[in-house]
Amino acid sequence: MMAMLPAAFAGLCAAAGVIALVTGLRGGEPAGAVPRPPSRLRLLVRSSAWPGRQNRLLAALVAGLLVLLTSWWPVAAVAVAAGVYAVPPMLSGRAPQRRIARLDALAQWSRRLAEMMGASRGLEQALADSARIAPEAIRGPVTVLATRLNNHANTEQALRAFADELDDPIGDLIACALVLAARRRGPGTREALRLLADAVEQEVLVRRDVEAERAGLRTTLIVIVGSVMALSVLFASSQTFAAPYGTALGQTVLAVVAAIYAAGLWWMRRLSVLSTGARFMHAKHPESAAQGADL
Repeated sequence: MMAMLPAAFAGLCAAAGVIALVTGLRGGEPAGAVPRPPSRLRLLVRSSAWPGRQNRLLAALVAGLLVLLTSWWPVAAVAVAAGVYAVPPMLSGRAPQRRIARLDALAQWSRRLAEMMGASRGLEQALADSARIAPEAIRGPVTVLATRLNNHANTEQALRAFADELDDPIGDLIACALVLAARRRGPGTREALRLLADAVEQEVLVRRDVEAERAGLRTTLIVIVGSVMALSVLFASSQTFAAPYGTALGQTVLAVVAAIYAAGLWWMRRLSVLSTGARFMHAKHPESAAQGADL
């Protein structure tokens, strides 16, 4: 047992090194460097979902290392690590509920913004003042938008960045309507915002009904995953049943079984996820934004 402690400590240090390396990607550009578009990995690290993913990644590395040290089955270690990272989001309904809450907040904010614009306020002033009455679910992005506008940022670029922070196709629709309003400065913006708010509220009602029905499927997933985990522990604790899997052929068979199980979970996950569509609005490159400001 004591001989395993150095290996376990080395594995934990390696896991911490991976986390530190990925976290280091958050660092800014060197002084005087030409701004570059962020990579996909850096966008992932900067996303609001990264802290949860980071915790799951660390837990997956630790769990995989423990399984490897106790069983010396590399396939089992990889399967457990992948399960610890991927399965919890499948069994949780918090992500859909957070998105529904954000859509509801967008609908409320759009309606209040339309009312504020009706009080003889310009678009930029209404957007800046809307931070005080923004619902909690979107208060952060709206506050950042208001700060940018108060600092005399370009309205269109600020709205595009606002859409990126929301990271939602419906948020893109609202930001696009506001961008068009900033370009044309004509009537109709309030009515467009009210219509969008009505449409989003209907979307919220539909999604709540769908999520209520799909909660049963997630319960089925929890029962299946719990049963398989219990059977796997009982199976691995039996020397008679577990001994054949210590060979190369046994590891190959275990890999096939794990792949089939993962494919079944992925298929059930697809049945329980409601498509949100694709985003169509993104912030422009910083250099193009500066050129647009000069024009």
